[in-house]
Amino acid sequence: MNKTFYYIANGKMYRYSGDTSSEIPSWVLNSYISKVKSRAEQNEWKYSGAGAAFTGSAVPHASASDVVGSIFSRVTCIGEHKGNLIYSIDIDTSNGIYRKGADTDSEGIVLCSSSTAYRDFDIKGDKLVASAAFAGESHIGVLDLCTGHFDTYTEGHVRDSSPVWSAIDDDVIYFCSAGLPENDKREPEDSSPPRGISQMVNEMYSSSAVTLGPSAICRLNIREGSLTELLSDNSYNYTQPQSTSDGSLYYIRKPYKMNSGGSSFGCLADVALLPVRLLQATFGFLNVFSAKYSGKTLSRSDVKHKDERQIMIDGNLINAERELKENARRGDKNPGIIPRSWELRCLDKDGRDTLVRAGVAAYKLCADGSILISNGSNILLIDSDGTEHKLLTAEGVSLIK
Repeated sequence: MNKTFYYIANGKMYRYSGDTSSEIPSWVLNSYISKVKSRAEQNEWKYSGAGAAFTGSAVPHASASDVVGSIFSRVTCIGEHKGNLIYSIDIDTSNGIYRKGADTDSEGIVLCSSSTAYRDFDIKGDKLVASAAFAGESHIGVLDLCTGHFDTYTEGHVRDSSPVWSAIDDDVIYFCSAGLPENDKREPEDSSPPRGISQMVNEMYSSSAVTLGPSAICRLNIREGSLTELLSDNSYNYTQPQSTSDGSLYYIRKPYKMNSGGSSFGCLADVALLPVRLLQATFGFLNVFSAKYSGKTLSRSDVKHKDERQIMIDGNLINAERELKENARRGDKNPGIIPRSWELRCLDKDGRDTLVRAGVAAYKLCADGSILISNGSNILLIDSDGTEHKLLTAEGVSLIK
């Protein structure tokens, strides 16, 4: 049961080996933080402190610590190539895929662009397949890690993601694809300033920004130029495909929920409920203020009920306490916070589709036939005979490699 693997949790990357988990620092992120902090410290005296307050030039959250604390960063994918660690990361208005050597703190660029966001990727040999997001759309391309040549193979008004190489055919790629509504088409305008990469990424993976169609799993053969839709259903999102040497295809299936935020009825309802929500927000603020300074809340109900903790995983808001209790009630040996409707399934070469485990957020197929999974609370190992072992506690896991 001595496993070594990488995983991403809450936007940070980790390595698990010998029953120990350690965070992997990003030199690119640390270098950016140092530059932002240095620049903020040089201007801190102008906008914060007693002097700035006296002159009237004070700006809220202008201190160096506040500026550094507002930096957005998120590791999105991780892999290996010839002993080097490859990872993609979003940092404020930039995005890229970087190569981290084993014996140096510096890192090299694998893929980076001022207009395109490269996030999900998979490496096989010297070929890296990645999703490339631009102007609201996202397509699948292949990078030759030796020559640096990048070719795009899919197109259309869609968002393609999670590409992985086939375990059998070096020219076959599996990936997820979700359609975009026709009224969301965006044409690049040279006269307008470019949108930040992090804005594009957040729009791409935010369920509230655009109503995406159900996600299907497709098979792309880059040698033949053929594209086949393998799994699709208007009721489900099919995500995270991985194939095996026996021709099976594993994937996670989740219920598909259409975002109704863009409907006319939803907008009218929001307007009508605005006064109620303002009152709720005001009462909530006064309630917290009272609890902090008097030790008593304004509402008796707060004594009996506490707010349920909610966690965002893969663009989905999850009620952690409720799901954990439900999974424990159903008799899970290792209950987690992922809903049981998130199913890890296997489609074999004969077309038989079977449930492997319910309540799975991410997984990795191992060479010995075992499977590493995240149930939102822990990373578990499922042996080839189905026996389940807890390896470590880890919340917010979005990827295991």
